[in-house]
Amino acid sequence: MFYTYVNSLPLGTHEEARTFGSLDYWLRLRIPMTETMSLYREKLKAVGYIHTALSEHSQQLASSSRNELFITVQRCRDLQSRSSQQPNPYVVYKFFDFPDYPTATVDNRSYPEFNDLKSYSILMDEDLDQYLKTEVLQFYVFDYKEEQMDTYLGKARVPLLPLTRDQEVSGVFELADPSGRPAGCITVTLRWKLPYCPSPGVTMATEEAQLFSEHHVGGVVDPNQEQANVEAEKTNRRMEDVKEMLQEEKEKLVNPHAKAAVAAISKVALPRIRGQKTQERDGAGAKRVTFVDVTPAEDK
Repeated sequence: MFYTYVNSLPLGTHEEARTFGSLDYWLRLRIPMTETMSLYREKLKAVGYIHTALSEHSQQLASSSRNELFITVQRCRDLQSRSSQQPNPYVVYKFFDFPDYPTATVDNRSYPEFNDLKSYSILMDEDLDQYLKTEVLQFYVFDYKEEQMDTYLGKARVPLLPLTRDQEVSGVFELADPSGRPAGCITVTLRWKLPYCPSPGVTMATEEAQLFSEHHVGGVVDPNQEQANVEAEKTNRRMEDVKEMLQEEKEKLVNPHAKAAVAAISKVALPRIRGQKTQERDGAGAKRVTFVDVTPAEDK
């Protein structure tokens, strides 16, 4: 359906307010209004589909790059209080960039059972991978009855490197008091909810490091060592050339008859074509070449 707008304008001077004619004009849409509205609705629908698809894709990428780590503090044993009474122990640890986490307190127990489970939703990025490969998770056991807040009963160090290999960290770890003496044991477990998959940036960096290590064994390359390697290679090449020359000389000495035959052949003069000119040499030793007329006398 086409919509057309028609109107008339008076023609004349404004000051005199006189008219002496009129101008008729009309406006018309290039595309019918119904078709224009339909195309506009389809465009809005397409934009909505694209936005939804991009949102779902970004959510999938975010979910695929995240994982969940479960840390379980099961129990402690052989805890020794600073006083004559049994301690009221609780455990505190700090994982990655998350805040300190304390477990519940067990009253009057040297063999407390915590069975405390804490989960962490973590982004699989390069910072986390570096943290797991270089740091340890420290578990501190405190006594709630202790008046000095900075004094702990024992501390255990748990390695995190197996987590980067998608392995579970579980076992009994020894506790040490502030002076380094044994102070009991703690049982903990660390495991992933999903298989450990580092980010693509971490994977590429690891592959580049492996390639570098294959070409440069031993870590950092010393420029002086590289120069020495180049000189050694040149020396080896010279030795190979000398060996080849010695081999050739040896072959000549082993076959004296062949050598004599070659010398004799070289001394035999090639036949000269009659009438062939030779190049004159300067000096007293220059040879003179004459040409003999072989035409019979009767032909002259």
